[in-house]
Amino acid sequence: MASEMTSRERLRRTLDLKEPDRVPIDCGTVASAISNIAYERLVNLLEFPSELNRADLHDPVNPDHDLTPCEDILNMFGVDTRNISPDQPIDSQALSKTQLDEYSYRDEWGVVWERPRNEIGPYIYRKGPFQKDGLTIQDVEKYAWPDANESHRVAGLREKAQRMHEETDFAVVVSVGHAPVAPSQRLRGFAEFMEDLVLNPKLAEAILEQVTNVIVESTNSILREAGPYVDVVSFADDLGFQDRAYFSESMFKKQIKPFMARCVDAIHQNTDAKAVMHSDGAIYALIPDLIDMGVDCINPVQTTAWNMEPEKLKSEFGKDIAFWGAVDTQQALPFGTVDDVRRDVKSKIETLGPGGGYVLTSCHTIRSEVPASNIEAMFDAALEYGKYS
Repeated sequence: MASEMTSRERLRRTLDLKEPDRVPIDCGTVASAISNIAYERLVNLLEFPSELNRADLHDPVNPDHDLTPCEDILNMFGVDTRNISPDQPIDSQALSKTQLDEYSYRDEWGVVWERPRNEIGPYIYRKGPFQKDGLTIQDVEKYAWPDANESHRVAGLREKAQRMHEETDFAVVVSVGHAPVAPSQRLRGFAEFMEDLVLNPKLAEAILEQVTNVIVESTNSILREAGPYVDVVSFADDLGFQDRAYFSESMFKKQIKPFMARCVDAIHQNTDAKAVMHSDGAIYALIPDLIDMGVDCINPVQTTAWNMEPEKLKSEFGKDIAFWGAVDTQQALPFGTVDDVRRDVKSKIETLGPGGGYVLTSCHTIRSEVPASNIEAMFDAALEYGKYS
């Protein structure tokens, strides 16, 4: 059996597609946070009363939001990763945002987001500035694009990254936000952007070009500060529905890949850290292109989506790319029993773990309906079944 490794050694070896001492565990870095509602139940179950007083547990403006457990709980669960962010965090939806009222805000791209008025739920995007008839390439080029080089965006980041790297043995993760597809869809409107790719490809590509320019500059800025100290750089861009990818293979290769590749290149040009891409959905057909672009690991490995069976992914791609996630958040975690969760964890480790290349966590954020006992069961089972012999 491999000798016991530090968390950093464990994760790095795993992402090098080699077996460590045990399967690394993540919580709170790459699309793996916990809803504050589920977390409140968890801290009651685990008897951490001090966590009930944390400032970010309740937010009247955003009553259903994500957070990362405290250090004591992360350590209890054997979590190997730690996230770092600037003093003004770059969240997954916006570089910064302006609250419009109790239920809506405008992000720095100019996209308006709203949350439900009569029930608890997350913000979803409602309207983009390019979501109108008669939009021209000139309109896109003249738009007031975000300035990704403003110093406040990376304030405190170098110090946090260096301290985490030098004073702990955890694997350090930093997010650079999105790749170009999701911001482009939100600016133009999801349906409108997809139509443009077919009917007005020059317009779609003009939007992708400008969005990519912002992302590359932002990535350069973040990694100039944090690059020497991090082990993982994550970015997100959903490319799939439950039953198919957003794009045909030929469309992705011709119209999307060149822009996304620039974003991945910006990561590798600034750091030796691994590039981990988050994409929900049925993305099997696009994985060869992700590998070709230099993506080192995919998350969240939505194994309930079409053609995303873990056995198939491991056998076809496991020598070229790692997998991060995979514990079922559509059935086992929210609706299953503790035994169901344990079986799912054991199955994912047995399928994706051999030879290394698997980081265990939930397949996306743990939502508010997930029972606390199932959250505890996932991490307990990960430690029990994750050891390599």
